[in-house]
Amino acid sequence: MKYFLYDFCSKNRISKSMVKRIENRLKIIYPMDSQALIWRTEQELIKLIMMAVLFMAVILFLGRVSFYFCIAGAVLLYAQGLNSVYSGYDRLEIKLLKQFEKFIQDIRFQFRFDGMLEEALQEAVQNSGYEMSLQGMKMIESLNAWKRDESGEVYEELAPNHFFLTFYALCETVIFYGDKKINGKSLFLTNIGYLKEDINIEILKREKTRALFMGLLGVTIFPVFSIKLIEQWGIHNMPELQGFYFEIAGAITTVIITVVTLVIYHVIMKLKYPIDFDRHKSQWVEEFLDIQWINQLLMKRISKKYHYYYSREQMLKSIVYPYNIKELMGKQIMNGIITFIIMLTLLTSIGLFRISIMGVTYGGFLLGMIIAVCSSVIAYHYETINIIIRKKMLEINREEEVVRFQSIILILMYMDRVTVELIIEWMEQFALVFRNNLEMIADSLVYDGIQAFYKAKETISFLPYERILDCFIASDRVGISEAFSDILPERIYYIEKHKQENEVILNNKAVVAKTIAFIPLCLVIIAELIVPFVYFGLKQLSAFKL
Repeated sequence: MKYFLYDFCSKNRISKSMVKRIENRLKIIYPMDSQALIWRTEQELIKLIMMAVLFMAVILFLGRVSFYFCIAGAVLLYAQGLNSVYSGYDRLEIKLLKQFEKFIQDIRFQFRFDGMLEEALQEAVQNSGYEMSLQGMKMIESLNAWKRDESGEVYEELAPNHFFLTFYALCETVIFYGDKKINGKSLFLTNIGYLKEDINIEILKREKTRALFMGLLGVTIFPVFSIKLIEQWGIHNMPELQGFYFEIAGAITTVIITVVTLVIYHVIMKLKYPIDFDRHKSQWVEEFLDIQWINQLLMKRISKKYHYYYSREQMLKSIVYPYNIKELMGKQIMNGIITFIIMLTLLTSIGLFRISIMGVTYGGFLLGMIIAVCSSVIAYHYETINIIIRKKMLEINREEEVVRFQSIILILMYMDRVTVELIIEWMEQFALVFRNNLEMIADSLVYDGIQAFYKAKETISFLPYERILDCFIASDRVGISEAFSDILPERIYYIEKHKQENEVILNNKAVVAKTIAFIPLCLVIIAELIVPFVYFGLKQLSAFKL
């Protein structure tokens, strides 16, 4: 009975996808037992339901008997709920990163005096916030299991982000290889310092993003909910406007404004939130593909153009897209069908199919079908636009990933018995943009040797990454530590460069978001205020004849 809401929502076809999305994310930030996880998920669901009830009350009050307005409001309510979930995750991650920064400081302080990592971890966990203490305990459990060569949960699969993964890798390295002195300084403490600097940069970036985008999603969505208030005010001042607002023209205006608002809302969310927020698979897509004839149809289509779809599959892997090629095709078809049905329902409710246009008896029907089909085609290609945006965003993060690789190399390069294969294996764990390239190197390194790096260079045209591959090639002649001897100044250079570029990118994103956020407001003012008043004003003026 305690988890009634969770049980109901997780089994309900409409809400179970959202429950899974919330639960999967909370599982990463709070690695806890199942009962505690369910309770936290239920708390998030309560917040969402309370917000949904409030919004629906406002929508029903404003919409009254306007079916199309209620549908528009419900769609925007779902978008706002999704933003609320993402925003909550973002706040939690910032909170966790701040606790992690303090945790690292405590580790560094303790280790500097006695050089005992495990005791330093235990001490730091006791002085940590709740979220970080959970992560710290999981790290200790995983390290103990790794030392005893026992099976269990691997922390690499639980780490919330690459910063935690880097720290865990540092701990494993120190336990396995021991700490070393380079130029009279502890290698572990030096690497901890680099990691702390990276975390601080990420915290500042996240907080600045939140500040720059604050209120923009509200500004985008609010004008749609003001449509009915504007209509009531307009009719009160000019009763003749009732024929415009309550007939087909007013309904089509509401639908167009809602669609434009949804597109802009989605673009702003993509600009605001990191790529790794978008890893959830829709349960509806999985169920859609479980239909046998649809699955067979897609498999036949893929087999006819196998090479084309294989290259598309590789591209989806390279951008860490949550769906494979068959699931993407199913999602596109499903988006098209659902949009077509919704548009037919809306256009039927406003009576477009029953009117004649320019003397053509079935003119309204033809126009309605054209609108529904065009909307369906746009919805079908919607995921293609998503993929293009995701690809561009990942390309922006290439230098940041190179800095992560340099951090890994700095951790390992001075250790005894370290091999090129081990460094490549570690780099794979941290890769997003260059994952496919590193996998290709790892697969061919055994039999191709150093030639694997030459082949990998032919498929990549990004100089900082190519420099790393050149260093691997050189390591065959001069050794790993000598080949990567210049990596520290390069890392410092790229960090400073990335800071400046990140500043420019964030500002550019904010400028774009702030510009498009006001488009729905402008549309509402023009379509709901200026056009109707001017039209009926001119109509009344033309009625007066001298």
